[in-house]
Amino acid sequence: MLGILRFILAMLVLLSHIPGLGMSLNPGVSAVILFYFISGYLMGRSYRRFQQHSQQPIRDFYLDRLLKLMPQYSVVVVLTFLLIYLLGPAQHTLFLNQAIEPLKVLLNLALLPANYVFEPLSIEAMLPHPIVPPAWSLASEFHFYLLLPLILLAGRRGFALIFAGAALIQVAALFHASGDFNSNNFGYRFIFGVLVFFLGGLAYGRREEPFYRRICQLYAAIYLSMLIAIAPGFDLYANPQVIELLLGATLAAPLLSAALSVKNLGRRWRTADDLLGRLAYPVFICHFLVFFCCEKLLGMTLAEDGAVYVLTTMAGSVLVALLLIRLQAWVERYRIARRGFASMTGTDKALARQ
Repeated sequence: MLGILRFILAMLVLLSHIPGLGMSLNPGVSAVILFYFISGYLMGRSYRRFQQHSQQPIRDFYLDRLLKLMPQYSVVVVLTFLLIYLLGPAQHTLFLNQAIEPLKVLLNLALLPANYVFEPLSIEAMLPHPIVPPAWSLASEFHFYLLLPLILLAGRRGFALIFAGAALIQVAALFHASGDFNSNNFGYRFIFGVLVFFLGGLAYGRREEPFYRRICQLYAAIYLSMLIAIAPGFDLYANPQVIELLLGATLAAPLLSAALSVKNLGRRWRTADDLLGRLAYPVFICHFLVFFCCEKLLGMTLAEDGAVYVLTTMAGSVLVALLLIRLQAWVERYRIARRGFASMTGTDKALARQ
């Protein structure tokens, strides 16, 4: 059921980006933290397969991630800039009213710079935001991909030190509402802090080993105590994103465990889980493009069309995602073939598609 969980999280991110829905809590923040944790779990297992089967695991892992994420992302970036050029800037869609400049296009296509649109580490040419607005978190995830082999090369002592350092940065940031070091940037956006969530997920995937089981226990102790005692005791819930961050961090392991524990699904459920899992990523990256098209091509806004607008954007995002995974299928054949080892079966085969 991991595919269904990931699709639900992508939809929560979509809903959180529709201004005017009036949600008291931002579910998209919690969903992003869950995505980080799940990514750590999946990539830890994925990289282990490269270590077992590839002669150059680091190089092949990096290339595999590029082939998995960049084709669909690049299509969405180019389409978004092209439609802004043809139809003009948006009036009601956040961040899609930017000037089209060659350097901005190149930086957006490079992905990693998309994480640097927040003070104090902003890249001026990327401002005010990535043209695919959720790409800042995708860029954070790609930082993790680059760091993962290096972290594992550091050994268990190095892993423990890096985990402790990231946890210290992330938790300390929650105590600050503003300034250059705060709950929104180092607590939620930048890899320096959110690395703790990726590493927590990686440890969860290896929890049968005593070292990683202790890391999981430490992770749970930190974020349960923050959620239940420390944050309310120090009035941290008044700071941006804190309650959503802590909810996501605390629920990540139980929800992942629940999704993985569902076994013996019927064929239809397995098919649905597989399809929805493959739709999650393109829905995540394309929904602002769909918002833009609803505004410019259909003349729809939330203020005028209400629930019809919400349903249209959700359905439109699924439709665009279906087209994107059809395009990605051509890349997937090459990606799987060039790995140099056979596709897995059962659960590992499902994980290999993530």
